[in-house]
Amino acid sequence: MQYIACYGDSLIQGFPYGTRYSWTAAVEQAAPLKMLNYGLCGDCCDDILYRMRQYALPEYVKHILFLGGANDMLQGRSLEAVLYDYKRLLDWCTEKGYALCIVLPLISAEDGLNTRLLTLRQQVEELYADKALLLDLQPAIGMDAATRKAAYLDGVHPKSATYTAMGQYAAPILQKWVEGR
Repeated sequence: MQYIACYGDSLIQGFPYGTRYSWTAAVEQAAPLKMLNYGLCGDCCDDILYRMRQYALPEYVKHILFLGGANDMLQGRSLEAVLYDYKRLLDWCTEKGYALCIVLPLISAEDGLNTRLLTLRQQVEELYADKALLLDLQPAIGMDAATRKAAYLDGVHPKSATYTAMGQYAAPILQKWVEGR
């Protein structure tokens, strides 16, 4: 069994349903992977990094998945500060010998937030495409405004069926990643 330590905010945690109904739980149902869910609602990237550094992972964990940035954008943190956190994330994973998967920030149903999220997505793609697996779950959610609106409870947090679709979409990608293909 391959293990992936999943760090992030409410979108990892599975808010408002909880970890058993998150998209990481849906990955486990679709692939022979164990997704260790370390998501915490409300966390910004610096909070997530702090938690990552505080607790030792079991030695059998070789893969880290990271999803963060939306709370940072909502709270008005600068793009530079968030990108610095991504750099610290990569440095930490490299130092510890972990393979890194960065989940690109999800496009929301809130147009004002999307301007900042799209900029962050673009920067992460440019800076980390050759350094980590970049996982884009947006195709599982939908790209157009009407589809996104229907996929979210509150404009940001996915509905239960959307979390399931995200996990089913991610499962074969993550399985290939941990198998080195």
